[in-house]
Amino acid sequence: MRQINYIIIDDSGLKNRVHHYSINSKGFVVENTDIRKSVKVIDRKVDPDGYNTSSIVIRCKALKEASCREGLKDLLVELRHHFPEALILGAKEIGNYFIRVSDEMNQLRLELSDMP
Repeated sequence: MRQINYIIIDDSGLKNRVHHYSINSKGFVVENTDIRKSVKVIDRKVDPDGYNTSSIVIRCKALKEASCREGLKDLLVELRHHFPEALILGAKEIGNYFIRVSDEMNQLRLELSDMP
């Protein structure tokens, strides 16, 4: 099993990216790619921070819809049991060499902290 350091939520809606999980607008989770394999996290040719090799990527294009958000939170709780040390990040928070924290993802992290 790969060392998982990041769980990355991609709410961009871009279809050309590969994901490990997708969550539809009704909150149903679909596994697209085996988590033992890495996928391309962001659209750049070089990955200096190593996100691609050490992350699980979740596609949730309707993040603001309640059912999608609930499905995402349930999946994140499950993944957190398997990878308790992994940081949960939004794809938009990842810069070239640093992380820019967003209010939307901070709210999601706060909601998760109240869950088992």
